Amino acid sequence: MKKIIYGVLLLLVLALAACAGESTSNEDAKPEETKSTDSSKSAEKETEKPTEKSVIMKIGSTDKEHVAMGKAMYKFKEIVEAETNGSITVEVFPDSQLGGERDIIEGVQLGTIQGGPIGAAVMSNFSPRFNLWSLPFTFPTREDSHRILDGPLGQEVLADLDDIGMIGLNFWESGIRNLTNNDGEIKSPDDLANLKIRTLENQIQLDVWTELGAIPTPIAFPELFTSLQQGIVDGQENPFSVIAEANMYEVQKYVTETQHLIGVNPFIVNKKWFEDLTEDQQAAIRKATDEAQAFQREEKAIEDAKYKDLLIEKGMTITTLSPEERQVWADKIIPVYDKHKKEIGEDLVNRLLEEAKK
Repeated sequence: MKKIIYGVLLLLVLALAACAGESTSNEDAKPEETKSTDSSKSAEKETEKPTEKSVIMKIGSTDKEHVAMGKAMYKFKEIVEAETNGSITVEVFPDSQLGGERDIIEGVQLGTIQGGPIGAAVMSNFSPRFNLWSLPFTFPTREDSHRILDGPLGQEVLADLDDIGMIGLNFWESGIRNLTNNDGEIKSPDDLANLKIRTLENQIQLDVWTELGAIPTPIAFPELFTSLQQGIVDGQENPFSVIAEANMYEVQKYVTETQHLIGVNPFIVNKKWFEDLTEDQQAAIRKATDEAQAFQREEKAIEDAKYKDLLIEKGMTITTLSPEERQVWADKIIPVYDKHKKEIGEDLVNRLLEEAKK
């Protein structure tokens, strides 16, 4: 009997040992399985590409949406959103919706506005070397202006914006400025004697028209039409598009194609905002700015020809200067270059004049 009991107990011990071994084996297997799963998940994380953050880009200008500058801003929007697959949404505010040019510049500095094409004359209040582009009769042709602005000299001036919280991406064009008046045909500076000419509120422009023999009179643009109508000023200077859009043909009879100044608009963006973008987003912004620039310049040339024809249709007399006649005007204002060389940079002004001769 005892042998039978011992035999049963032995069997029970062996059975319990087998169960314990199986349990241990199963428990050992679980960490291996978990380890394998965790390793797989880790590998997935390593290969997963970070997603680009979605951002809003507000851009503004004082130009109307149907002119070349406005059209180019919408072209910029189209390209950016396509190139970034919508990770950047561009909101366009033309026609001074965000304020005047000074307001837009200050907004870009603060980061409440992300960018836009702004006139160099106003930009010079924030970065003095932009006054280089306010010197008249420096660009013989529109094509020369593009060559110089897109070259080393233009890029050097744009680089100044880094120090004041902005990045200058490139230059757009606001048009070639010409002189209008209601007194008579003007062909030489002598014909300007004692004529009151409305000018930009810029010291270089005031000095230029004084040197040419006129009486420069700064007037805010919204008041210009009434001032011409009432004879407060005899004339003014602007691109054909501005002259036509403001209906100046109703109060001005004569246009002289002095082509004394080509309006330059650097396209600026907030530096911190731009640097926080991914490299792909930055590349998309640069590509869009360059393609919109080419589009805008082409549209501006077409626009100038169209508006010139319109002014003729409206009864304005247009006088075209020969290269020799235009040179007389350019020679007359050389003292202005000399006066402002120090503040702009003598080397910079000399290089511009040399580049213009090439």
